[in-house]
Order: sequence, then structure tokens, then C-alpha cells
Amino acid sequence: MEDGKRSISIKYGVMIMNTQKNPEKNVFGFASMAIVAALLFCAIAASGQDIPNGNLSAAESEADMLFTLLQIQANVQGNLNDLDSDVANAASNLSTTGLEGTAARGVLRKLLETNSNLTEAVTFSKDGKIIAAECKGCQGDEGADISSQEHIAHVLKTKTPTFSKQFLLVEGYNGTALAYPVFSPQGEFLGGISAIIEPDKLLNAVVAPQLHFDISNRSNITDYSFWLMHLDGLIAYDRDASQIGKNLFTDPLYKPYPSLLALGEKIIKARSGHGYYSFQVTEGNKMVITKESYWTTAGLHGREWRLVVTKIMQ
Repeated sequence: MEDGKRSISIKYGVMIMNTQKNPEKNVFGFASMAIVAALLFCAIAASGQDIPNGNLSAAESEADMLFTLLQIQANVQGNLNDLDSDVANAASNLSTTGLEGTAARGVLRKLLETNSNLTEAVTFSKDGKIIAAECKGCQGDEGADISSQEHIAHVLKTKTPTFSKQFLLVEGYNGTALAYPVFSPQGEFLGGISAIIEPDKLLNAVVAPQLHFDISNRSNITDYSFWLMHLDGLIAYDRDASQIGKNLFTDPLYKPYPSLLALGEKIIKARSGHGYYSFQVTEGNKMVITKESYWTTAGLHGREWRLVVTKIMQ
């Protein structure tokens, strides 16, 4: 291996090792990171066997793109792990306090204070009715029957934790929920706790520093862009905020771009990978460009988010 290529491998290999310092909290991301790491070294190798020192632009470009993706993946997964740990701890505390009253509300308030990515937390009964609610800038609907909501129904049926799909809340923003069962000290199922995450805010905090853009107007974009897709095709995050909430496979915006739809199918089927697609710059700028993309995965409790980093082909 040339010295230049060795330096790239070492640089990004260190980053991969650093994201695995807490293996007990990063199990979900290990497989994806290993695949992306393999893609990284393949990209470096594919750039040519004979790369003179000081002329590594092609290899460095591929490596930087993958390095950016790994950084975002590690930070997203780390944030999700922290959220999961906080909600699990709250469920454990509610086992002692019960699901109603001042002590239970104190547990919910502390949960919201502990993690800025959470906007609302409720306890619910064995029949799926809200018992206590705490939220930031809203009023909890105590007594409401939420048993039909997917994540609540899952906890009531399986007595296991779950991470929900993204859905529109009555407050008017998209959220996703982490829900845990709560058992008494004697092991009796009491109900559960559900906490709401705003994926937009979580991802803005992670992605903006990596891609160096202004969250308020999405300006000052680097060479790279980022979007996040659920496995049903829902675009949960995009630099172009107008695309958030659209479905890649059903929205008319995407129908004229078969290479994007084909890539979407690949992204759903494989937890990590590489590909190309053509699409307009933004919904307001219809000039068609071709982009290269790498993707990987983050998630919790079997729910997977596909994380996609792209760059415009020169």
C-alpha cells in the first residue's frame, strides 16, 4: 500500500474504532459500520493502485464522504441509545412510584429535563389510557384513549419496548415515540411510558455541524447533503425541508426520476450500500443533477432508519 493510501486508511480506521468505545450501547450499529468500513477501503482501493503521494484527491473525496456518513451514523445512533436508556430508566423508576400522582409526574419531568430531544412523556394504563402527561409547550390530554396507536398497542400486547414509525402529532409536528412497559416490584404489568422525539430537531443537531449549514435557511451547504428514509419510503429528514414527510414511492414529485426510485428500492433492501441517482436540486429548483450516495443504518428495537449522504457528481 502506498504511504498516502495508508495514511487515509489509518485516519478513517481510527474513527471507526472510536465509535465503538461503548460496545454494549452500539450493538445496533456495528453491522452497518463494518459494511461501510469495507466500502470505505474498497473505494480507496478502487481509486487506483498507483496513487502518488500528494495527489490523493479522488481517494480522499470518497474517504471524506464515507467519513462524514460514519460520523453522522455514530452520532445519530449514540443519541438514540441515550434516549432509549433515559426512557428505560424512567420506566424502572415508575415501577416504584406507580404511574400516577406527584412522584410519577416528577419522573416524567426529569426525563424531559434530562434529554432535550424529548418533547412529551406520558404514562398509560393497562387499557391504553393516558394517566399522567408532561410536555414542553403543550397540554397533556390525560384520560385520552391511545390504545390504538401502534407503539402503545405493541407494549400492551407484547409487554416489550418499541420504537415507533414517524407520525403527525396533534400539535402539528412529526414525531416518533419510544415506549416501555412498566411492571410493579412484584412483576405485575401496570401499563407503560411513552416519550415523543422530534426527529427533525435531533437530526438538525447532528447533521448541521457535519455539513456546515444554517438550520434556519439550509444555506452554506458543503459538497455533501444528507437525507433519512424509513423502510416504507417516508422521507423523515432532508436538507430540502419541503421534502420531509413525503413518500419516495408514492409522491408525484419523485415519479419522473426512475434512477431515484430504483436507488430507493436498493436502500430498503440493504442496510448499507452505494449508488447513483438523478433528481432536481430542490423542489424550488428543478435543474436535474446526478448524485453519488452512500447509506447506512441507525435505529432501535428493530426499527431502522436509513441514513444517506450524497454529493453532486462533477
